[in-house]
Amino acid sequence: RLLAEQQAKEEAERKAQQEAEARAKQLAEQKAKEEAEAKAKEQQLAEQKAREEAAEKARLLAEQKAKEEAERKAQQEVEAKQLAEQKAKEEADAKDELIENPKDEIGKTIASLTKDAESTNAQQNKLLEEFEKIVDIKDEDLKDLKEENDLSDQGITVQPKPFKSVTAENNKLNAIKSDLDEVIKSQTEKIDSLNSLYEERYKTTKLDEVNLFYRKKIENLKLKQAEAKTLRLQLNNRLELIKEATEFEKRRRIKRAAFDNEQDRYAQDRAMLQNIKRTTKPTETAYTSDDFDFGQQQSENIQILKNVRHTESGYYLIIAVHSDIKKRNEFITKVIASGRTNVDFFYDVNTSKYYIYYNKFDSISTANKAMEDKGNRPYNVKMSLVKIEN
Repeated sequence: RLLAEQQAKEEAERKAQQEAEARAKQLAEQKAKEEAEAKAKEQQLAEQKAREEAAEKARLLAEQKAKEEAERKAQQEVEAKQLAEQKAKEEADAKDELIENPKDEIGKTIASLTKDAESTNAQQNKLLEEFEKIVDIKDEDLKDLKEENDLSDQGITVQPKPFKSVTAENNKLNAIKSDLDEVIKSQTEKIDSLNSLYEERYKTTKLDEVNLFYRKKIENLKLKQAEAKTLRLQLNNRLELIKEATEFEKRRRIKRAAFDNEQDRYAQDRAMLQNIKRTTKPTETAYTSDDFDFGQQQSENIQILKNVRHTESGYYLIIAVHSDIKKRNEFITKVIASGRTNVDFFYDVNTSKYYIYYNKFDSISTANKAMEDKGNRPYNVKMSLVKIEN
């Protein structure tokens, strides 16, 4: 039994040993397999990496090559463009040189005269600007004068404008107009000459570069000249209208001033007459006709006065006519002192004289009757008849 147990134990140990060896072998094989797989995978990764690096290198090389090719092509294009521009510039310069400095005599004359005409055109434009500036100033002066008159008619006093020399302004204007007319005339003659020269050259050279260029120049000069003449005419017409309107406003202002002066004179005359009547006492010694100064000698025929302000139309028995206020007052004082207190007078702006009277009639028959019945009063000896028509 012990032997059997011993054998069984040994068998079990042997079997265990075999199993252990089998497991060890299996583990070794598994390990070797895993190592082989790992190595194969590592190899695979290395190969993949190598392929990727090769591909990236190839891509970078291709890109670099493409970039260099593009840069080379771009440089070629730039150089080609520069060459084309240089060539175009040289051709244009040659063309400009030919245009500005023609080889033939007629062409040279056209080029020189065109430059002269363009310079004259600039001078002409400057004179037109100065002309228009003065016209604008006169237009503003007219507006100010009209506004002053309008406000004055409303009884509003306007602050007077600063003094300026109209004579100096007009002298400057006349000088500008004279210079402008001369320049316009000169420019027209130059354009006519240019046109004739162009036609003469065209007969032999047709439409070469010089003719094409100066034909446009001449047409442009003609257009500008027509515009200048039109503007000159418009400014002159505008100036004439301003002058007419200014003269009207000046007459309007003078008329207003005369009206104001006449109103003042009338008020003073009325006050003086009332004062004389109030302060004059009857004379103690009767006057004779020699004591009276009758002033201006009157016609025996009826005299007609028109538009006498503050006086009604009708027939007046005039006993004296004076232009001097002092003599007028002395005559009226003596008439009042002689007992004629209804004496009166009116002023005629057209003759600048005072007409003294004390009777007024609506018909010539009654006026003549009064003349016949004037009596022998000393202040009546020079009596005459005046008709007022308002």
